[in-house]
Amino acid sequence: MTTKHFSALASATARAIAAVRTEHCPAPDFRPAAAVRGSMPCMKCRGRLSFTASAIDGRTSGRCSSSGCIRWNE
Repeated sequence: MTTKHFSALASATARAIAAVRTEHCPAPDFRPAAAVRGSMPCMKCRGRLSFTASAIDGRTSGRCSSSGCIRWNE
């Protein structure tokens, strides 16, 4: 499935997780060299989406600044 098709079918949360993992969790380990904290525009409401990626196991978490919007913790 191409990125264009993925974006059309995936939820905003799935797109946000994919964006964080693509940018900060490269193969073959799929985890960053050092812990990452950052922010980007929210995929759903264009608010501020703050995220983290763990260097230990590659788990990510994120939360939009808007109430009731994107939030995940894996």
